[in-house]
Amino acid sequence: MQTISALGIRPGAAITQIRLRPKTASFSETSSETVDGVAYTTSLSWQLKGTAADVTNWVHANSKRRYVVLTRDTLGNCYMLGEPDNGVRLSWSRQIAQQSYHQLGLTMVNWHPVQFIPTIDLDEIFPEMEFDYSFDLSFS
Repeated sequence: MQTISALGIRPGAAITQIRLRPKTASFSETSSETVDGVAYTTSLSWQLKGTAADVTNWVHANSKRRYVVLTRDTLGNCYMLGEPDNGVRLSWSRQIAQQSYHQLGLTMVNWHPVQFIPTIDLDEIFPEMEFDYSFDLSFS
């Protein structure tokens, strides 16, 4: 269990909050033995329906970045994926057929499993910060 102070998120980091409906994302974690020891591969993915030009523009602008992801499962457990020195990578695909949708994914390989954290509430994690919510990636 990691404490909030152990997140390692540095001042000046960009924070993006993506709100999804419950049970619309998939999370998986596997371990494998390598010559260097055990490696953990983690992935988190979800679909967004619609043309969503804002999503496309955001993905193109941010696809080269690496992320520390704070997420919560349907049981209320909170997790941290990635860390500032080994961030999660973003993947994206789009299909335009009978219905348009975007598939977004976050993947990482690390030497330790996903970390449990006490909360993902940004007001508790960063009590001294004010956030700008003018760009909203919430989709229903």
